[in-house]
Amino acid sequence: MTKSMTGFGKHTISNEKYDIFIEIKSVNSKYFDINFRLPKSVSTLEISSRTPLQEILIRGKVDVRIDINIHTITKHPSVNLELIEEYRKIFTSIAETAGIEDKPKLDHFLRMPDVLDYTNDDSIEEELEKNTMDALLACAYKVDEMRTKEGAALEIDIKNRINNLANNVNIIEQSKTDIFELWKNKFIKRMEDMGVDSNYEERIIQEASIMGEKADITEELTRLKSHLEQFIFILNNEFPAGKKLDFLSQEIHRELNTIASKSSNNNIIKTVVDSKAEIDRIREQIQNII
Repeated sequence: MTKSMTGFGKHTISNEKYDIFIEIKSVNSKYFDINFRLPKSVSTLEISSRTPLQEILIRGKVDVRIDINIHTITKHPSVNLELIEEYRKIFTSIAETAGIEDKPKLDHFLRMPDVLDYTNDDSIEEELEKNTMDALLACAYKVDEMRTKEGAALEIDIKNRINNLANNVNIIEQSKTDIFELWKNKFIKRMEDMGVDSNYEERIIQEASIMGEKADITEELTRLKSHLEQFIFILNNEFPAGKKLDFLSQEIHRELNTIASKSSNNNIIKTVVDSKAEIDRIREQIQNII
């Protein structure tokens, strides 16, 4: 299975108590890199959701946005009447001592420390956190579904390009001539052009053998065929496969460079240029594969 790292998903949960809106975007990255934008009411999810999200999405740069609208009261205020009575006694004592006739007002008491306290509704908070986590994972699966569809399209394109490369390798192999005979004839002609006796067959054979060995591309073609077979095998059978495929594409590019540097055949050089353009397109596609 081939999956892209590009994906997008939305998920919403609404009831009489609250609305939960979740949005996840994902693009390619070498690693799993996740960023959160979420309200304080579910801030703990930034830690607790990281591992389950990575198990679903595996790799990529992931942006998570969570918005929550709460329709019910989750904090209940309470008044410390005993403390207010203590503050009243202090105010009264100060007023009598200082000869102040004004009496303390309600807002004076409310501004004093610890007069007002708030009690959280733990049941709603726990429910909200659980439902937000469920919604977050549901959204991640939607992203994964989109990535799977995108990955299927990428796989078709890459396989077509690998097939083009395999055809190019056959063209190169068919265009390859007997390197030894090519260089032998070149040396004989050069000596004849220079008016030198070309009957030094032993010397000509020695030089032709050296040049033929340097220009032989048989090993490179063998490795290229092996790389292409391995590429298709990994694409069909391994997941995640992006990093392996990226490495193989670099090796394919390297073998093509070597063939171009060794060959003087114009048809081979042209085919190598076309092949390098093809493998560059494949490498661009692979950058987006998990």
